[in-house]
Amino acid sequence: MEWTKYLQKSTYWLLALGVALATLHLTILDRSSEPNLMSLSILLWLAIGSLLWDKRHNLHLESDFVSTLVGFSLIMLILLRGLAPSGYHLKISPFVSGVGLALMASGVKRLYDYWKELLILGLLVLYTPFANILQAIDLPLLTAKVSTFILWFNGFNVYREGVNINLPTGKVEVYGACSGIDSILLMFNIAVLFFLLIPIKPIQRIVCLVLAIILGFIVNAFRVALMAILVAARNTEAFEYWHGNDGSLIFSVIGVVLFGLFCWFAYVRPFATLKE
Repeated sequence: MEWTKYLQKSTYWLLALGVALATLHLTILDRSSEPNLMSLSILLWLAIGSLLWDKRHNLHLESDFVSTLVGFSLIMLILLRGLAPSGYHLKISPFVSGVGLALMASGVKRLYDYWKELLILGLLVLYTPFANILQAIDLPLLTAKVSTFILWFNGFNVYREGVNINLPTGKVEVYGACSGIDSILLMFNIAVLFFLLIPIKPIQRIVCLVLAIILGFIVNAFRVALMAILVAARNTEAFEYWHGNDGSLIFSVIGVVLFGLFCWFAYVRPFATLKE
């Protein structure tokens, strides 16, 4: 039968295993309370799928016994830990399983063939260290200053006391969760994904990274300014919405769209024209 031929090919077994590992990660992540990490993870897995699809005909799917054994052991470790959600590390486990799958597919000598995919999974590993670096910058104070300026520029009677943004009829306090760390990290990772998928010059990569970080920060500052207006208007329901995960996600999407438009007109469109 036709389907038995597919079962005899290692390619399809590796594909099924890769899909299973990605599904395991997203399923456990869905049960957690990290919607921003969920959005980022979906983008990362889609980017990995796109990269593998583009080079599917150039992959050398020949692994040695030792590499296969090590890779299988790593994947089994992740799967066993995944039986208990508390034993599955949301940021490290995908990278370990990715290394294991690459070893099973092509062996340690061809591990470099998957450097982009492993780098993408490595972004999850670096998520917490990068967040700690941003926390050391005192982003709440900087966000409060920029949000206050936005309100003042738009004609509001506003002044700032530390991280408190004061309007005549209400005030908001900018603390760590509202400082834009998640938004900045999301935009940073999207910038990395962009220049891994699209070949651009080193200086253009730097521009992408800087612009992405600035966009993530500025868009969040507008969100904080909006919340200050809602507090002053005593619109508690609207404030809770924009302060919650759904409101945060909408502003993240706005940042992604703005960044995407810039990349399209600055890099992708000219690159496509040159190829033609």
